[in-house]
Amino acid sequence: MQKQFFTFACLVLALAGCATQPSDISDNGEPMAEGDDLPLGDQLADDKADRGGWGSATTCKEIPDLPVLPHPQIVISIHGLTLHLFDTTVGYDKVFPIGPGAINQEASSSIRGESRSFYPLRNGTQDFVVDRSRSTACKMWWTDPDTGAQSPVFAGLPFLSWSGSYGIHGPIDNYRAPNGGTLRRGFVSHGCVRMESADILEVYARTIGVRLPVHVQREPERNEEGVRTDLAKRWVGAECSADSECNFDGGFCHANEMGGRGFCTMRCTSSCADRAGAPETFCIADPSVDGQGMCVPKASGVDYLCRPYDHFIVKTMPRNNQPRVTASVCIPGSPGWIGDRCEAASDCRPGLGCEGGVCTQSCTNSCADLAGYATTTCVDDPNDRLGDGGACARRCIPTNNGAECSADSACVSLNRNATATPVNVCIPVMSLGSLIGENN
Repeated sequence: MQKQFFTFACLVLALAGCATQPSDISDNGEPMAEGDDLPLGDQLADDKADRGGWGSATTCKEIPDLPVLPHPQIVISIHGLTLHLFDTTVGYDKVFPIGPGAINQEASSSIRGESRSFYPLRNGTQDFVVDRSRSTACKMWWTDPDTGAQSPVFAGLPFLSWSGSYGIHGPIDNYRAPNGGTLRRGFVSHGCVRMESADILEVYARTIGVRLPVHVQREPERNEEGVRTDLAKRWVGAECSADSECNFDGGFCHANEMGGRGFCTMRCTSSCADRAGAPETFCIADPSVDGQGMCVPKASGVDYLCRPYDHFIVKTMPRNNQPRVTASVCIPGSPGWIGDRCEAASDCRPGLGCEGGVCTQSCTNSCADLAGYATTTCVDDPNDRLGDGGACARRCIPTNNGAECSADSACVSLNRNATATPVNVCIPVMSLGSLIGENN
């Protein structure tokens, strides 16, 4: 059964950029005036050039004639790079790729180290609602907040605001194209959620005039069985539990011996195919099968620190059969933070140990937090699954189906150490080694 969501009023103006309410605060903590636009975010170099014409960017795109869902809901997963539109009353259920906010690197920002799309969530709010009175079927113009110059980068596509200036809209790349442009699935925007042109048109058409709850979370969305919500068409790096889920030419599900959840890959000799809009891939030696290569995603700002992939880390690796050619890639491994899986203390970050198959440390009443991860807390586990006495554990949200938790961990209620205050945390329930999939 899908979640039911609380709501939050949003806005959008048709001919200005991402307009805000007077009370809105930018992601660096400075107040934003009425009508201000968020900075645009990442663009391809060619799209930044003044070509002396806007092409099809100033043409409103046709809204498709599709049945309107009576009770639609949306889940946006920032790290999962997905927008999930569903209506349990009629059985509609579809997942779309997105390009959320780039990772904020500003030292003074309250969300440094997080996706810029995380800013409206910084105080714990996850549930919002699209206000149709401030949304539009045809948005074109964006105003540069630094120069005041306008350009029609929104390309005549729908724009749905879920929190002030933070909206759901079409792609920015190739916005002059007749279809409105193309999406890069990764951390690319300044906070808005970008979608493929056809996808934002479908979402708008299916939700016209209907109250639209939007639930936004950092972690990949998971169902009650812990299965990750993802695109129907998988690609290299996608989570899987069977070869059949890796439904691309040569695709199969490879075990991640550290993370416990499988990932899609394909065999290679020295090179791999790429898919438009996805991170580039690279062929490395498969450490589990002698003489075989496998394709993995390259690491870049688009998939910053391999965050879209469960228990992957960045490492420079040689190309299979061409050891002089190297690349920074995403490969299976433990990020090593509190709640991540481990086999030994060496898999964890300095100062942490490995207990019950996850990274943790002893504590008295508080624990450190790390940007890009769920918050942590000091708990007393009567079963000593994290060791004797107080131990640091990753906090989780039951209504998110414990999406914050690693494989073989469950979201359970424990008391904070030395108090009777209950808190939901991720606790290992099985020993490391219950792997998904098989090495091929």
